[in-house]
Amino acid sequence: MISTVLDRDQQAALQRSRLEALAAQARSLEAATLGEVIAYTSAGLHKTCDGFSGIRDWIMESFAFNASSAGQMASIARLAPKYKHLAEAALSGSASLDAIAYTMRRLEREGLAVYSRVPYPSPVESPYDGSTSCRTPEELIREYCVHAARSELAELFDKVCAELFDQQSLLDELSQQTLAWMEVSERADGMWDLDGRLTGDTGRLLSNALRTAVPPPRQDEADEVGVLPSASRRNAEALHQMVAAYGADPGAPKRHGHTATLNLLCDIETLREEKTGRLPVLDGKPVSVAKARLLACEAGIIPSVFDYETGEALELGREKRLPNTALRHKLELEQQGGCAWSGCRAPISWTEAHHVVHWAEGGATSADNMILLCRFHHGRIHTDKWEIAKIGPGKASITHVNGTTDEDWEASPLKDLPNGHDSSEWSPMHRRELTDHANWYAQSNMRDAIAKARERFKQSPEDPGDAPPF
Repeated sequence: MISTVLDRDQQAALQRSRLEALAAQARSLEAATLGEVIAYTSAGLHKTCDGFSGIRDWIMESFAFNASSAGQMASIARLAPKYKHLAEAALSGSASLDAIAYTMRRLEREGLAVYSRVPYPSPVESPYDGSTSCRTPEELIREYCVHAARSELAELFDKVCAELFDQQSLLDELSQQTLAWMEVSERADGMWDLDGRLTGDTGRLLSNALRTAVPPPRQDEADEVGVLPSASRRNAEALHQMVAAYGADPGAPKRHGHTATLNLLCDIETLREEKTGRLPVLDGKPVSVAKARLLACEAGIIPSVFDYETGEALELGREKRLPNTALRHKLELEQQGGCAWSGCRAPISWTEAHHVVHWAEGGATSADNMILLCRFHHGRIHTDKWEIAKIGPGKASITHVNGTTDEDWEASPLKDLPNGHDSSEWSPMHRRELTDHANWYAQSNMRDAIAKARERFKQSPEDPGDAPPF
């Protein structure tokens, strides 16, 4: 009996060894094939010599690869110039084509192509090899592709997106707020035009509100040929219902309304920015700690905060983190000019109450520890570039890490954009468009300065009379 067991173990070990050797050969062959595909297609030979516009179809038709393998090689070949470290892992055979193709596609779909190449302030150690340093997020993602199981990649990728782009998520939000705009104008026929561009958060809130403001179409609403009402017209009706309900409902917020209706789940240690290795979860998806700290200040967010060690829910709900009606009224009376940021013209009704010392760190929800800021400047304070202190009722001292006050910042003739949004705070994804705005702003200022100078020279000098010219 013992001999039989040993024979089976020996047989399993022998066959496993053979399988591992064959798998290594298969990966090596895949990598070599990918290298030839990249060389051939980068020269455009699949188009000029073989008459194929798509790489995937060319691989399938010319070499009888199945759709999955051909699609993976086509994706890697197309994106290899953009993701050199990931492509190198595939070409060396250290990572499977499946893992590399999945990761490249996710980076493209999530809009993280720029972020993946932004260097870290200091290299990050590989989770699998302490001797390997990762200079960029792409290099860290490569480590996951090489060492992690394929089934773990999706979760690890979500973690990278939320954890490693912590500050980028705030820069994204600031950049989107700078680019956001909306115009409502009456037409000659009595109707109104609505045009604009919204931030990601605002757009999602509006989309959710439009979907729930009116019930979905029923079959009896179809026209004579069976076509249901168009989505665009239903959106217009949904907007009407939302605005009408807002104005007619006595319980609707009139001034300081909800800024979000989302559920945030986080343990208190992570919310305090302690290095726990865990991430907050917003409506089921991981988010950065910086984003969570900002959202946890807002009225419409419902935070569920707990002690990770005991699993006990902590009483840090609405009454602990948000000003009640009396406190909000007191803050508004002390700060009637609106947002505390120097030069900001946002009215008081647009402001959010910011804890100078975050409530998760024991900061009191009191007038001494709260200041009103508009949504843009509230998010700006939550980056690591600004510090704020309350110096009196309705007054705050806001200072950049370089020592410049918000007043000096806004008064500077050299600021990049009208709202003071500095180029160091721009999101890499939106940098090109923000640069165009900054160029337009600089040219506009230059034209205004030239026009003012010309006006001064056009003015006739006063008659000197008989006075001597000295």
